[in-house]
Amino acid sequence: MNRKLIGALLSVSVCFLSLVTAWAHSGAMGVVKERMDAMTEISRNVKTVGRMLKEEIPYDGEAIANAGEVIADHAGEAMTRLFPKGSLQSPTEASPAIWTDWKDFSQLAERLKASALKLGDGARTDADRNSIMSDFAEMAGTCKSCHEVFRVKK
Repeated sequence: MNRKLIGALLSVSVCFLSLVTAWAHSGAMGVVKERMDAMTEISRNVKTVGRMLKEEIPYDGEAIANAGEVIADHAGEAMTRLFPKGSLQSPTEASPAIWTDWKDFSQLAERLKASALKLGDGARTDADRNSIMSDFAEMAGTCKSCHEVFRVKK
């Protein structure tokens, strides 16, 4: 993947995730609040890594590795567990499509976990910056793919 494409993906991903966290979570309770909080934590870490890769803040491989671990901790089964059937209470942004297409949703949650771990491992082993950028773009693309299908556009 060339640097311009990766840079564009980084910019779009960071902007997209900024919009996600800008929406208020007021009134959320129970599992809806838990998953909104988890998504906020994912978003915060994605933004930090994106800012490093765009050279807005100093690059820190250890911080990227830690961000990858935090994201992975909220992904996979930890994420799907936060979407019990019928948990559509306001102010959720979850689409009913999650439960009608659970297999795809679960696969995206697992892909997020795998790509976040890959990002973290690469940063921890001092992979080159282009490799880290590619891993980040893959992870951010997974977020975007999931949000396009499984998140209600407000």
